[in-house]
Amino acid sequence: MTSERMQSSERAMPRRTRFDVRFLFVPCLLFVANIAGAVEPLAPEPVTGEVTTQALTLDATAFAPQGMRATVYLPPGYAEGSRRYPVLYLNDGQDREAVRLRESLNELIAIGQIRAPIVVAIDMPPDRLAAYGLSDRKAGTAVIAQTRHGAIGTNAHAYSQWVVDTLVPTIDARYRTRTTPDARAVLGWSLGGLNAFNLGWQYPEVFGRAGAFSPSFWPAADTTDDASTQRTRMVQRMVDASEPRNGARWFFAVGTEEETDDRDGDGINDAIDDTRDLLDGWNAGAGGMKGVRQLGYSINYDHAAKATRADASLYLLPGGRHDQASWARMLPVFLRWAYAVHAPPLQATGRVDSYQDVPSAHVAARNVDVWLPPGYRSHPKRRYPVLYMHDGQNLFDPALSYTGIDWDVDGTMTKLIAAGQVREAIVVGISNTPLRVAEYMPAKAVPAKAVPAGPSTQLLSDEYLRFLVEELKPAIDATYRTEPARADTLVMGASMGGLISAYAMSEYPHVFGAAAGLSTHWPADDGVVIDYLAAHLPARGTHRFYFDHGTATLDASYAPYQERMDRVLHDAGWRRDRGWMSREFPGAEHNERAWRDRLDVPLRFLLGR
Repeated sequence: MTSERMQSSERAMPRRTRFDVRFLFVPCLLFVANIAGAVEPLAPEPVTGEVTTQALTLDATAFAPQGMRATVYLPPGYAEGSRRYPVLYLNDGQDREAVRLRESLNELIAIGQIRAPIVVAIDMPPDRLAAYGLSDRKAGTAVIAQTRHGAIGTNAHAYSQWVVDTLVPTIDARYRTRTTPDARAVLGWSLGGLNAFNLGWQYPEVFGRAGAFSPSFWPAADTTDDASTQRTRMVQRMVDASEPRNGARWFFAVGTEEETDDRDGDGINDAIDDTRDLLDGWNAGAGGMKGVRQLGYSINYDHAAKATRADASLYLLPGGRHDQASWARMLPVFLRWAYAVHAPPLQATGRVDSYQDVPSAHVAARNVDVWLPPGYRSHPKRRYPVLYMHDGQNLFDPALSYTGIDWDVDGTMTKLIAAGQVREAIVVGISNTPLRVAEYMPAKAVPAKAVPAGPSTQLLSDEYLRFLVEELKPAIDATYRTEPARADTLVMGASMGGLISAYAMSEYPHVFGAAAGLSTHWPADDGVVIDYLAAHLPARGTHRFYFDHGTATLDASYAPYQERMDRVLHDAGWRRDRGWMSREFPGAEHNERAWRDRLDVPLRFLLGR
């Protein structure tokens, strides 16, 4: 698959679905966990017992001539099981007792509120001021701030590289860890929070989550006066000069009584202002500095009032100060944010059960939302077909959707069921990840010669389907009253989601009885998936396909490819409008609004009475 052909085929596609060779062929560390173990239930049962600890001593380094020490917290039952765990790396690990780390872990795990992590509490290096600062990974240097307390960050690059190159591999080798970025978080407070943010920002392929309590975001390149300090704050400048960290999530906690300093005289203390400026930018529209919001991240500015699924969250602790007692109060909030079993609820019609970061042995964890039909609760003996849908964040709640418009799957299903036009069914929305293209592009359809050689490059659709078939479906069947047979197991998506839906039924014809693709992106590599399907169709008569497309924006190029796929099905003896349906919607564009407006058509085909 040449990059020229991929880019020309999707030149008009929005950022969510545009092919980019960088997302297809990048180091495996980003993608593959290479782990095994028992499939986890959607909501693990509360665990009895307590966390245990092991002391870890690491060799001397230039910034720590006497070596580094850490304490590893292992979840209850670790020694008896085979499960792999996410890992939280903690700066200032010597504060572990003062912030009540053990107590918070034991309590939250015991009541089943979080998926238990391994925690690595790293004792501070001998020169804390030098280690806990910012670095420039690309330049290979520390970013040093001269302050009245002394130089901050002299060893920050060396310390950050040690964490990534020495500590993380050591932990992964010794313990049963999950090794995708979404399963690694880093947390710190004060200067340790500054460095935790630095680790998350500079090493996104290692840490997919970062938390900072009372972060020291005040160091500046020029402290001549307050105005100069505001303008040259170093962490804000680092963000301003950066590209987005795709898929990363951030948590910031600040006390309302951290300090009394107020550089800009707005009545808000600098600890809060510095953090908000990192999130929202500082005079961004007037030549100031961009924040993470200007880089495309969604932000929850009041996590204390309501937890959301935003990329970045700010938690203000009433009465919180710059001390260990306040950080102990912040810690359970962070742990629930990072490791919650249930994702923050959706605004949707009917009942939706939401699960956060459902783990997999094959691909990165992701959120899963399960919509239950109106009769599910009132008919406790009835079983239901299941429709699995990709791009789950676009299905139920416009606040989460890529375009701000959702498919309204919940509303459309409710109306069709009430009208007696479709069977009641469970809908499972599977959120995409930053690796959407790699996970949705059918791997076996791509000629081997088109994929760069070597273990560091690959497509991930086969791994994604293993997650769907071997892990998620069994968990759904075990949790809900499903009809698990092939005829009642359906799959649907749009654009690249249409490709992976067709591929799913081709690869697992014993699992899926019907597949639907809206605006299926057949132009990928000039229709290579059509050629593959032609040779790998499931049996007609027992399987069904639905395809459609519009005629505007990206869909304007789809008609010749869909006609080609239609000929494949026709020539193979499939009966049109019974075994397969193909529709064109004049004027329809390639977006969620268009798919929402015609969603009733594929739903009637898949679930019609």
